[in-house]
Amino acid sequence: MKFKILTALLLASFTTYAQNNCQMFRTGKFQNINKGVVNSTIERNDSIQHEYFADKEIKLKITWIDNCTYKLKLVLGNDAFWNGRPKDLSTPDLIVRITKTNGNEYEQESRSEGDDFIYKSTLIKIE
Repeated sequence: MKFKILTALLLASFTTYAQNNCQMFRTGKFQNINKGVVNSTIERNDSIQHEYFADKEIKLKITWIDNCTYKLKLVLGNDAFWNGRPKDLSTPDLIVRITKTNGNEYEQESRSEGDDFIYKSTLIKIE
């Protein structure tokens, strides 16, 4: 019984620590890395995120759900972004959850609302 209580307390303290660390990733410049490859560069303030990948640029509105979870809603995309997409493809909101922090990087999982596919990557804070 003591072991179960101790384990529960340790898990709660690790969860609290991870959520407190999420605050340092609300703003800044990041590189999104998936399988060792830089997929995009992200610049974020507390309410807007700009993403740059190849010749594509998008602007997203950020709504923080809790310390480690936020929603991204597409606001703007440049011509290269729109030209590379099927015309009838919707742009659903994304839910992003920071799952682990380590120094200047964090692991995240994101999914489109209404979709079961989860995209996982690591973001490194470069500024």
